[in-house]
Amino acid sequence: MAGRRVVLQPRVRRFTCEDVSCGRRTFVEQVAGLTRRYSQRTERMRSVLSEIGLALAGRAGARLADVFGVRGSRNTVLRLVDALPEPQPQVPRVVGVDEYAARKGRVYGTVLVDVETRRPLDLLPDREAGTAAAWLAEHPGIEVVCRDRAPFFAEGARIGAPTAVQVADRFHLWRNLGEAAERCVSRHRSCLRATTAASEPEKAPALAPAENGAPWPTGHRFADRKPHLRERWAEGCTNAWTLWEEIRTHGYTGGYGAVRAYLQPFRTYPTAPAARPPSPRTVTGWILTHPDTLPESERLKLKAVLVDCPELDALTGHVCAFGKMLTQLQGDQLPEWIKAVRADDLPSLHTFVNGLERDLAAVTAGLALPWSSGVVEGHVNRIKTIKRQMYGRAGFDLLRKRVLLA
Repeated sequence: MAGRRVVLQPRVRRFTCEDVSCGRRTFVEQVAGLTRRYSQRTERMRSVLSEIGLALAGRAGARLADVFGVRGSRNTVLRLVDALPEPQPQVPRVVGVDEYAARKGRVYGTVLVDVETRRPLDLLPDREAGTAAAWLAEHPGIEVVCRDRAPFFAEGARIGAPTAVQVADRFHLWRNLGEAAERCVSRHRSCLRATTAASEPEKAPALAPAENGAPWPTGHRFADRKPHLRERWAEGCTNAWTLWEEIRTHGYTGGYGAVRAYLQPFRTYPTAPAARPPSPRTVTGWILTHPDTLPESERLKLKAVLVDCPELDALTGHVCAFGKMLTQLQGDQLPEWIKAVRADDLPSLHTFVNGLERDLAAVTAGLALPWSSGVVEGHVNRIKTIKRQMYGRAGFDLLRKRVLLA
């Protein structure tokens, strides 16, 4: 303690059993809150090691405990975590359900979270509909189930909590719409060349300041001569002195150095590279971005694309309308939006609409109610971190204990 070694010597009583047939002849008094029978550590030390194990798992936890002067292997730390009592959460009202990867691409489980308290409720070893339904049936009183659009979670919620309102997560709806929009843009890839036709004005090299930092005294007059210089350069006249003399005959009174400095980049890059049309993913990003937050240059490029492609123009309108429904919780307008989409020639968006109609009640609730699965996604990422700490060597029960208690 404070750099000094301290030895505690508690005194306890020892009792002797007078019954000769008793296998346990003596009994030692235990100090409440300090010791327990057959334990090599105090209750406080067990609690400290357990908290370290919850935060860092076995190997890292054992290293940190050693810094504190407590010797113990990683298995000891994990064993103390495993011995912790099961948490007793309150009966949830709004539950979020999602999958997590026990072994990515091979084994998946289910995580359930209380959306109101943001605390994890349980981990299930698989993502089968029957397993989720059994858990929901054991917890009556659930009123809302937030989920993605996976069919096994929808079926599990229908069976296990038939009276609960199922809410499709808005993030997944928007992501699915983005995927459908990108497929639509890819079908009209030829229309993207419109952005190159409506190219920006030629970016001539800016008139650089002099080496001493002072501006060119004739900059405002030299700017009027730049189009003539570019035109003569394109015709093949690349001699700076000749061009300087030409613009002097047109009224330019500046020096030769300004002309030479302006033409220098043209010698390094004699021709501007051909403009490439934007990729479908780039255009999709423009469409999915709120017009008020889209940079002016990208807004002009998107406008050039939409002018020559009525299908993509219609797609942009539908995406904006869906975004308004999503952010302003106007789920009652979903049938009209679906009808408007059906009226346009957008096959990829029609496929998206077909999926919405198969899960219409949950999608409408997701666009009308304030609940979402955002907190569940956060716990899925947390589970990934916990699994990495455990080096994949601990079983499901210990993983579940750490997720619920950490």
